[in-house]
Amino acid sequence: MEATVSTPNRREFRSPKRILVRFFKKSRDRWKEKYQEAKRELKRLANQAADVRRSREAWRKKAEEAEAEVQRLQGQLQAERTAQQDAGKKGAPRAL
Repeated sequence: MEATVSTPNRREFRSPKRILVRFFKKSRDRWKEKYQEAKRELKRLANQAADVRRSREAWRKKAEEAEAEVQRLQGQLQAERTAQQDAGKKGAPRAL
């Protein structure tokens, strides 16, 4: 006596197997291509984000250096103005 086990999840297809094989292969290939495209897009976006991050850091460093230079020049200018004012006070005649 043979035991027949019926599984409720198993589907019996009525189409010929050669048609089913072609359909499933095509479906699998489309899925793989879609996955590969998503993977390429993810890689591209990750590289772009890294490039933007690097660029932003470079610009931030440049801006900070420029700001330090501005501060240095402003201090130097202030010192020169103070020196000129002091020199002007010493050489100016006094009012009676």
